Amino acid sequence: MAGSQADPADGLRIRRLSCEDLAQFAPLLSAYRLEMDPNTPPESRELEAATALLSSPVAEVMGGFLDETLSALAVVFDLPEAIANGRAGQLDDLYVAPRVRGRRLAQRMIEAVAGIGRARGWVHLRWLVPENNAAALRTYQRFAHPAPWKSYVVWPGNGAA
Repeated sequence: MAGSQADPADGLRIRRLSCEDLAQFAPLLSAYRLEMDPNTPPESRELEAATALLSSPVAEVMGGFLDETLSALAVVFDLPEAIANGRAGQLDDLYVAPRVRGRRLAQRMIEAVAGIGRARGWVHLRWLVPENNAAALRTYQRFAHPAPWKSYVVWPGNGAA
């Protein structure tokens, strides 16, 4: 996901992150992990997790910068799409720092990723939302449509199927 998008009105710049962004990315990723799972120790392998994502050969990590401060992240995959014989985007993680919420950064991050997907010919961009995240659901209902499928999970580490 090359290039970057900037909005001079509020100083938002969205671009793909690299290992050079590790110092800002690691604490933001840690805050996201802690919000999603309050039992995760905040320092739980922070640099290792951030480095793994930024150096992944398959994940693309986008960052939203406000005044040069990394304030939002999106982890995206460009996947084969079997039904349409094309490609699709999978937004696997999206996080906006609490201090900047309410500024439509989630929507703008998704719009930036969708723009990249249009350039790549994606059939669609899809993402999962926790059913109990009312704020996220309200946000997405403003500009996206509910998908016509339901999601399921198997936890292999727990001895399930």
